[in-house]
Amino acid sequence: MIARRNAVSAHLAPSGQAGFSLIELLVSILASSILLLAVFATLNFNSRMARVQGHVADLQQSLRIAQYDVTRMVRMAGRGGLLVNDPATGPLPNGIALAVRDNVEAGETLADGVAETGILAGTDVLTLRGVFSSPLYQVNPADTTVLTLTPPTGTITITSPNFMRLIQDLQPLKDAVSNNIPDALLLVSNLDDTIYAVVQVLPGASRFDANSVTITFQISGTELADAYGRLSTGGAFPAAMDSVRYVGLLEEYRFYVREERAANDVGDNLASKLSRGRFFPGTDIPYANNDGEARVDVADNIVDLQVALGLDSANRGFRRQDDDNIGEDDQIVETADGADDDWLFNGERDNAADPVWQAVNPAPALQYVRVTTLARTDRRDPSPQFVAPALPDRVENKGYDAAHPLNAAEERGYRWRTLQTVIDLRNL
Repeated sequence: MIARRNAVSAHLAPSGQAGFSLIELLVSILASSILLLAVFATLNFNSRMARVQGHVADLQQSLRIAQYDVTRMVRMAGRGGLLVNDPATGPLPNGIALAVRDNVEAGETLADGVAETGILAGTDVLTLRGVFSSPLYQVNPADTTVLTLTPPTGTITITSPNFMRLIQDLQPLKDAVSNNIPDALLLVSNLDDTIYAVVQVLPGASRFDANSVTITFQISGTELADAYGRLSTGGAFPAAMDSVRYVGLLEEYRFYVREERAANDVGDNLASKLSRGRFFPGTDIPYANNDGEARVDVADNIVDLQVALGLDSANRGFRRQDDDNIGEDDQIVETADGADDDWLFNGERDNAADPVWQAVNPAPALQYVRVTTLARTDRRDPSPQFVAPALPDRVENKGYDAAHPLNAAEERGYRWRTLQTVIDLRNL
């Protein structure tokens, strides 16, 4: 029995040591840790790349929105027949249909007394006027009852259908009367499209029914009427304005970079926006006396807006051609440094007061408007090793040297992009 029990015990005993040795366990833990670290690093890299791509996508979307809105409005500038230049206002950049405030100084605002309209220093302000959102209404110039003038007031009647039996949408005119807003009314003469008047709507004295609107207007004698009148041909109600062919509601918009600072960031905390302000034309009064109309934000994180004007100037453009060299110099020319060419505000040596731009008879004709926007990401790149390239040496006539705040070391963690559009004008 004893021998049998010993034989069974020998049969059940392990032939070697069971489990892992300490060295094997340490090796497996090390291999697992390396694998987990690699997985974590990959996930972290993908997460950072996703954040970067999200920031860049937001940046590009801001640029597209900003450029689209400005471009759309520039193309419509002057709609209704507004002149670019008028002897009463002088040549560009202080035109009627379009004007530019170039590289504004620090501390300037879009309009005195209007809160939160501070302009980011060194950026441009683009002012556009025209009949943007309402139709151009056609009236019968041969009907002597359409227009009545009893200075300093007058009346004009717009009907639908008009005298040519065309349907006209009178609702914008009815809204101006109903909302009691002293809009600017554009009256274009039947004699010549370049003869027009801008007058003040008197809503309380106006009236409408289903098929007609009779607008009573103020020619002069009030703050708004006098400001509107300065936008008329020659700066006052034209003496030849005894019949009218077209009527429209004149609007004014100003695009600018509104300075704003973020609360939860480091560095200069810049979080500026491209904004659009609407004003009663020719004044610093926000439309409908609502300060909010002066700061309608269009796109976030826009840090520069630059505008250059392509003109038929005496420098290099169409005016330089003569009978002996027609075709040799018949285009708008641009030089590398922006000097002595046909573009105003495209080089640091440009001065709008130079005689070539101030010529009145004839004034340089506006051919193109070039709009450049510069945007940067909302937040710094998540990679601490990322350093953005320096900004361009200049954007149009604005220089970005090493001392510029946006080129500071703490700002080089942002990614940035520029977008430029050359606009061929429709109405000017």
